[in-house]
Amino acid sequence: MTCIVGLVDNGKVYIGADSAATTGDSIEVRANRKVFRNGPYVIGFTGSYRVGQMLEYMEMPKPTRKDVMADLVLNVVNKLKEISGKDIDELLIGHGGRLFKISSDYSVAEYASYAAAGEGGPYAMGRLHGGAGAPGDRVLAALDAAQTHCNGVRAPFHVEVV
Repeated sequence: MTCIVGLVDNGKVYIGADSAATTGDSIEVRANRKVFRNGPYVIGFTGSYRVGQMLEYMEMPKPTRKDVMADLVLNVVNKLKEISGKDIDELLIGHGGRLFKISSDYSVAEYASYAAAGEGGPYAMGRLHGGAGAPGDRVLAALDAAQTHCNGVRAPFHVEVV
């Protein structure tokens, strides 16, 4: 249960995340961040904190192609499969002014303006639609909307930019 939000604005990608960790009916707020920079990427994850920690601290495959999508499909997804050892939930990845979502089946989708993942995603998407204002503020407002309507989303919220 979580919410990850991605927004493309003026050649930059903003990814924000909440701090909730849930197990069954219990919820805790962790200091571990679900969004971080790793090399040329900004990454936000849902699901396993272990997979998220591996993504944060491993050496990410360096981009080798002009097309970021091809690098994600051929290099990053293979590394993700290697470290996860199981199914994954969803990830948002920003690089080179582009926003991508890697889904639980390891497919990669690109979004021109915004995307969200996790249980709070639909609420965040509604808040992002047609929004105005500074991009960081829009991401925080979307996370706050998710927290208001979803019991598995909790502040503090964190935002990274690439």
